[in-house]
Parts: sequence; C-alpha cells; structure tokens
Amino acid sequence: MADSGRRPIRRLRLKGWYVALAVIAVLVGLIAVHVLFAKGRLDRRLDALRSAGYPTTLAELVEYNKLPQGSPNAADVYTRAFALHATLLDETNVPYLGSGQWPDRGQPLPESMSKAISQCLADNQQRLSLLHEAAGIEDCDYDRNWRQPATTGFQQVAAMRHCIYLLGLGATYYSHTGDPNTAMRCIEDGLRLASSLRRDPVLINYLVRLACISLMVQSLDRSLNAAVFTDRQLAQLEETLTATAGTLDLTQALITQRCIMIEMCRELPVTPGSSPGPQPRTHPSVMRTAIVDILGYMDDYIEASKRPPLERLARFRAVAQEVEGLSVLHALTKTVFGPTVGRTAEMDLRAHASIALARTALAIERYRLATGKVPERLEELVPRYLKEVPIDPFGGQPIRYRRTDPGYLLYSVNDDGQDNSGKEKAEVTRGDPYDWPFIMTR
Repeated sequence: MADSGRRPIRRLRLKGWYVALAVIAVLVGLIAVHVLFAKGRLDRRLDALRSAGYPTTLAELVEYNKLPQGSPNAADVYTRAFALHATLLDETNVPYLGSGQWPDRGQPLPESMSKAISQCLADNQQRLSLLHEAAGIEDCDYDRNWRQPATTGFQQVAAMRHCIYLLGLGATYYSHTGDPNTAMRCIEDGLRLASSLRRDPVLINYLVRLACISLMVQSLDRSLNAAVFTDRQLAQLEETLTATAGTLDLTQALITQRCIMIEMCRELPVTPGSSPGPQPRTHPSVMRTAIVDILGYMDDYIEASKRPPLERLARFRAVAQEVEGLSVLHALTKTVFGPTVGRTAEMDLRAHASIALARTALAIERYRLATGKVPERLEELVPRYLKEVPIDPFGGQPIRYRRTDPGYLLYSVNDDGQDNSGKEKAEVTRGDPYDWPFIMTR
C-alpha cells in the first residue's frame, strides 16, 4: 500500500525532469538556429556589398581610397607644414589662435591687434609657404591609421586645426591692411587644405572638412567687408568655392564609415584579454546581430544621403530616432552609432548653404564693381554672375536676400526651417532659433 502511494510522485518528478530537459534542448536549438541564421544573414549582406564593389574590411578600404600610383601627393608637403610651430607671443590680441575677438564687421583692426597678428603671421611664414605649396598639388593621400578613426586618420589633427586658423587669420588681416591678393591666397589655401581630406572620408574626417570650410567662409565674409577685390579675384574665389562644394560627398563618407563600423564590431573581444582590468565581452551572435543592424541602418542613411536636401534631412532624423528607440538588446548598435551620424546631414547641408551664400556674395560684389550698386533682386545676377540663384538647402527656396544701408544680407533659414529675419547666432538669446547669414556692411 505504501509503495503504491509513492510511485505516482516519482513518476511525476521524472516527468518534470523530462520537461525541463526538453525545454533546455529546445532553447539550445533555438539559440543554435539563431546563431546560424544571424551568420547566414551577415554573410549574405557582406557578399552583396563586395559584389557591388564596396569595402567591408580595412584592407579593402585602403585599396578603395588609395591614390593612383605615381601621383604627386600633397600630404608630403602638408605633413612638413604640420610639423612646424611658432609660439604665440600675444594671445589676448590674436583671434582664432588666441583669445582675441574680431571687431564688428566693417570696423578697423585695433592697433594692438594688428601688431600682434602681424607678428604671428611673420613667425609662421615658413608654415604658410608650405601650405601654399601643398595647395598647388592636385591630390592628397595622408598616411592614415584606419584603426584609429577618432584621430581623423592621421596624428596631426591639432596641427591641421592650427593651420586653418592661421590661414583664416591671414585672410582677415591682409584684407584689413589693403592686400586683398594675399587675403585671397589665404582663403584658397584654406579651402584646398579642407579638400585635402577627401581621400580620408571616414565620417569624423568629413566633419573636420565641414568645420574648415565654415571657418574659411567666415574669413571671406570679414574679408569682403574690409577690402575691395577685383573682378578677376572675385571670379577666382567663386571658382574655388564651387570646386570645394564639388568635393563634398556625404554618401562616400557614409560608405567608408560603414566599413569602419563593421571592423569595430569584429574586433570587440569575445573572450577575456591579457590586459589588466575589466574588459567588455561580446558573444559572436550578438556581434553578428549588431553588424546586421549596422548594415541595415547605414543602408538607410546612405540611401537618404542621395535624396533632395529637405527629404534627406527628414529621413536622417527619422532613422536617428529609430536607432535611439532600440531596446537594450541592441545596446551595441546604439553605442556604435551614437548621436553624430544622425546629425551629419544637418552639418553637411549647413556647409553647402555657407558655400551658396559666399558664392552669391561674390556675384553681388562683381555686379557692384560693374554697375556701382548692389542688385534689387538676386535674379539680376543671372546668367552673367550666377547660372541660377542658389537654393537654400534648408528651405527649399532661393536663399534670402535683403538690401540694408549701406550693405546687404544673405541668409539660409538653417536647420529648423524657420525664417528668423537673418538673425545670426550671436544676436539671439542662447537656445533661441537663428538663421545662417552672410552679412555685408558696406
């Protein structure tokens, strides 16, 4: 009687173990299927990219972007310029490189500032000469380290930044001292220095280029307010700006960035390393899932980069929100993307807007030289000085133009799409909307 009472309990326990083992077996099977499926999806995606001629490894990336064999390389001269350095003797009176602040547009340089800048330029004359020499060489390929994209592909980023500031400083100073020819040379050399990164189109390098272009357009703004350039000089500057805009290729930057992101995930450790301290570990299936995610979202960004400006901006913002809304299971994907990729379209369009504004200002100055006045409407510049009135990439309409006394105002509505009457950032309270202007006060 007693024995017969225990048997059902034992059978029940055995059945419980069977069920638990069956569940574990099913889970292991599902995991195995997931791993195999993820690997298959990843292999198919990478094979498709290779078939289309796109790089998926660092070795392929180097081959994809390399300079044709035997071509003159401006990087050799730029690197020599980057290696030079002169101590800044009067930091408080030198803008850009020091803490000095430019006077308002159209106002003369204070004597103390003029003297300090003159000394700075004299001390950096050898560097300026090398930058001009390098600007005369058509192509450039830096000795990059693709495994350290945060260094923008080479180690002299701080020196390059110093050089751009130096050229912007020279452009404004020489305009104020009645030497527009040397001012023009500084602006052109700065734009060509920015374009020297076009064979290093990893995304952070692309953002460096955009920043360099922005500073040189600011310098042109101040230069036109300080000096009168000849028609030939103005036409030459417009040609250089047009060429600069033609080298900007956000799609190419994203293609390169996609390859860098794939490599970043591949190199995440999946087992403990030899270095002391805690290290992140990633399961191979998690890594593959992350790469598949990255390929999908990068495809979205690359496709969006080919759309018209307003559609491009909206799509970039939508994809960025999708990435931000991913669950914790996709934490690696969110970490790799970060906020920068989603904002790249805004930065790229702002650079294009800056160039469009500068080109239009140059056309107005040429019109002024020929007629003695500025135009009533921008259409008067077409077709002699402009093929067409440039379109504001943020507004989808022709860039705004308003005559002032005695100058004029050109502006883009900036990334919020609102017309704020051409107010620049310095004119509004922090956090308030502003436009992206090019201002002439004479």
